[in-house]
Order: sequence, then C-alpha cells, then structure tokens
Amino acid sequence: MNDRLKRWDEKFMRGEDLHGFAPSPPLPAAVEGIAPGLALDLASGAGRHSVFLAERGWRVHALEGSRVGVERMMREAERRSVADRIEARIFDLESDGFGLEPDAYDLVCDFYFLHRPLFARIRRAVRPGGLFVAAIHVADPAGRAAPHAFLLAPGELKARVAGWGWDVLHDREGAPSESEHQHATAEIVARRPT
Repeated sequence: MNDRLKRWDEKFMRGEDLHGFAPSPPLPAAVEGIAPGLALDLASGAGRHSVFLAERGWRVHALEGSRVGVERMMREAERRSVADRIEARIFDLESDGFGLEPDAYDLVCDFYFLHRPLFARIRRAVRPGGLFVAAIHVADPAGRAAPHAFLLAPGELKARVAGWGWDVLHDREGAPSESEHQHATAEIVARRPT
C-alpha cells in the first residue's frame, strides 16, 4: 500500500471525511426523476454517494483505494439495508492496470478525486444516454493556497467534457457548495448523446 492510501485509511479510521454520509451537490438533483440503473462511484471513500444511490434503487459499483473507507461504507450500507445493492472493490485508481468496461454504466460519479487519465476511461464507460456527475477542486484564480495539489485548472472540467460532444446539463465553478469543502470547486452534470 502506498503512503497516499495509508493516509486515507488513517483519516477514515479517525472518522474524517465522512461528511455525515450526505451526498455532494450536484448528485441529488442530477438523478432526481431518473430511473435507477447501474452506477459507478469512483474513489468512493466512505461511501456517501454509493449509499445515497443505493437507497434510491441504483446498483452501485464502488471503487476505492482505502480498505478502511470501504469497510465504513459497507457498515453504513448494512445499517441502512442497502448493502446488497453495492459491490465495493478496493483498487488503486491511479495504478497502470486500472480500466473500465466500455458502455457499462448509466451513471459515473467522480467526487473530489483527480487523476486526469481517468477522464478518457470515464468517457468510454458511460452508456449512450448515461450521465457523468462530478465535483472536483479547482485552482483558485485569485491564487489563494489550496489544501492539496490535485486541482483542475479554471474551466478545465467543463472544457474537457464539452470536448467530448456531450450535453452539459449543469456546470458551476467557484466557492464550494458544501460547508465541508473550503476550496473552490468545479461541478458538472453531462449526458452522453444516444
């Protein structure tokens, strides 16, 4: 296990980054009124997005590098009686061997995880008519210090997804819409054309 994943294990052991198991904007609005299908939650952490989706009838593949994060997710899913809807795997999303099945998912979520090579894989993994929903930290145009180095450039997320030729249903960039995140965030909801 690398040092990055060890740090996440330690955070989850201390109960950090659980966010009360509340989903990040813009996920709730993005899936409202949509028939549940198969979702992929990348870097699922302690599972707040996976559990939210499972409670709404989605089947969820949750991928996370932290063993402790996955254990917390599955305990919460059991507590809420939705564990049978979540298939969780411990996997380093930055490893060279990581791939996603093409056209496999009705929804792919990426919340607060940035590894740029994933964008091409996400694009292929979403089924025609499916959604990509994300919120990722973005560099502050005013140059204020960031909590880490994993930052999108201003406008990068929307430009990447628009470059795919997808329909951008929602995009927002700026101050975080969640109180737990103190750094600027880029959000997007995009639909792959049918």
